[in-house]
Amino acid sequence: MSLYTSATFNPVLSEALNKIGENQFVGTKILPVRDVATKSGQYPVFGDDQFDLNASKVRAAGSAFARRDFAYGQQDYSCKQYALEGLLPDEDVTQASDDGISDSAAAIAKKLQRDIMVGHELRVASLMAAAGFNSTDATATMATSATAKPIADIQNAVERLNGNGFYDGIALIMETSLFNAMLNTDDVRGIFNGNGQYSNRQVILDALGVNEIIITPTRYNSAAKGATASRSKIWSTDSYFVGQVAGGDFANGGFGRTLSYSADGGVFSAEQYRDEPIKSDVLRVFNSVDESIINTNACEKIASA
Repeated sequence: MSLYTSATFNPVLSEALNKIGENQFVGTKILPVRDVATKSGQYPVFGDDQFDLNASKVRAAGSAFARRDFAYGQQDYSCKQYALEGLLPDEDVTQASDDGISDSAAAIAKKLQRDIMVGHELRVASLMAAAGFNSTDATATMATSATAKPIADIQNAVERLNGNGFYDGIALIMETSLFNAMLNTDDVRGIFNGNGQYSNRQVILDALGVNEIIITPTRYNSAAKGATASRSKIWSTDSYFVGQVAGGDFANGGFGRTLSYSADGGVFSAEQYRDEPIKSDVLRVFNSVDESIINTNACEKIASA
């Protein structure tokens, strides 16, 4: 029970909402979740000069061991709480039960969650677009299927990442229609059984030199409430990314994280309270996160695609 409201934490709904892999939102795939102990603070940032040094030395018996130190900077973060409430009138619960809907509260909570995830997805897409990644123009647009060279463009990006010290966990991150256009370029069709016949995803992974492909299909309703729905693409169809994706501790690498403060909602939490004057239960879904780019050297942007 909260000290400040009558809202009660709902562990069942919270557990269901945190199965975030069951939807098409990709924000937490691109910026995986990393729990933090405080709502705001700093995390260490290591420069590229601090890695992969040939610093070990032969040691003679009885002599001192070779040593090195580590220099690092710091970057600020501040988790913000994003929240929505939804009404569940008694009359609607009764009607839902009559219609055979056994858990209307879970259905409402899922809709609230989707709205919160839209906000997270938009913030991740905006952060990626504005990040200071090294940017290189594509050889040609995917629409010019005869001259586009996405295989070389992506392979070159992977080699640049290798040059920065990143070798594993490399993901191609691309909007759905752009990915489909890539599949239909002569360049990519040529690797499918030699005649453009699609075989399997591993063929593409091997050809591009990446470990994973993250397709970004998500859209959101950009129309005002009550107006005819207008579903707009969240992710750019003009550019894509090749980068190291990693979760957990910052030492695991990767270019970014969704920092999550559990005490203020974490990735997703649900509460429920009673509003008796309107004979309704009120469901509240919220999270407390900050989307952060932790290493711009770990991702490449391919523009004008």
